[in-house]
Amino acid sequence: MNRSMANGETGAGHKAVSGCSPNNRGLSGHAFRDHQYGRRVEADHSWTVCHVFTGIPAHVDGAPMVGLTRAHATTSMLNLNRRNVEARKEWNRTRPAAAEHAETRVGNP
Repeated sequence: MNRSMANGETGAGHKAVSGCSPNNRGLSGHAFRDHQYGRRVEADHSWTVCHVFTGIPAHVDGAPMVGLTRAHATTSMLNLNRRNVEARKEWNRTRPAAAEHAETRVGNP
């Protein structure tokens, strides 16, 4: 059985879902909600970086993030999530409605 670990926390065990998601470098704005990555240890003691909601292994530059060491999986997971946070902030910054909403919240907590 696989142990799912999102950001280092142990979660419920599940089997990996076969298939792949495309490289997430060109994410559309609303795709960020669905791109959060965790890591899990496999039966052979290797590590996989996977999508936390589907269990599908992440792909970076076309290569699946499977068969990794714990350190490499951790670094890759953190980098993917950090990149998504930065892209989400940039997307929100450029949205007129988001800026308008942020100004309203500052004036009215």
